Amino acid sequence: MHKIIIGLSLALFSVVATAEPVYLDCELFNSESEKSVFSVKLDEDNGKVTHSTANGYGLNAEGFFKVDEISYQQISVFSGIKMTQRWTISRIDLSASKVTEMVSIEFPDKIKPEILTMEGACKMVKVKSRQF
Repeated sequence: MHKIIIGLSLALFSVVATAEPVYLDCELFNSESEKSVFSVKLDEDNGKVTHSTANGYGLNAEGFFKVDEISYQQISVFSGIKMTQRWTISRIDLSASKVTEMVSIEFPDKIKPEILTMEGACKMVKVKSRQF
């Protein structure tokens, strides 16, 4: 009986440890030295990524959290074109990349897919104390 009470006490008062979200600022460049700057919030416990830019563009996505990298994507369809944007961030050295693939939905056999890549790095952001 004593063991049961101790076991129940441990189960009731044990605390589940959750990791705080991680915030990153990232810069990517393409082969023409065009720059893409964005911020990312990584919430591994919930499998979510929030991606935002200074001009107000933002997206929430499911994150794929591997041991050595995190990736997420956005798929858009417009004017007969399917555009897939995939971002990958290394958990080891914070290197980052974005691959954009554009494919014709209407004429896939006549219009060749186009793939654009950008590479760069992210840096950790120290979150200041907040009121809420």
